[in-house]
Amino acid sequence: MATFNRIKGNFVETYAAAYLRRKGYRLLTRNYAYRGGELDIVAQDENDNAIVFVEVKSVWNNRQGNPASRVNYKKQQKIWQTACHFLYGHGGFEQKCRFDVLSVRTYQTPPTFTHIQNAFEGKQVIPQV
Repeated sequence: MATFNRIKGNFVETYAAAYLRRKGYRLLTRNYAYRGGELDIVAQDENDNAIVFVEVKSVWNNRQGNPASRVNYKKQQKIWQTACHFLYGHGGFEQKCRFDVLSVRTYQTPPTFTHIQNAFEGKQVIPQV
């Protein structure tokens, strides 16, 4: 089952990456991993040059609720920690950045995207990388 979920996840992330490109984002990487955390998409917003860490969540039927609601505090912490590692290796911590959530309702035709910019803030102390 986990393999099928990974296949579905890759499919949705590919759609999400195309959506972001159409909105003027430049993709930097996908599936960036560090210490058990993963950044689905790292992009640059061409409007303000911010590095954007995008968490992609999807639902495959209308009974699964709001996909964005699954980005809970623990998930946010893991994303933040992984984003810090990314920034450390790609230009440093002084860069403008933000955390977005892109929810996708795949059961709709065409799939419906809801892009929540600045969905959460990383307020923790910067970890030693």
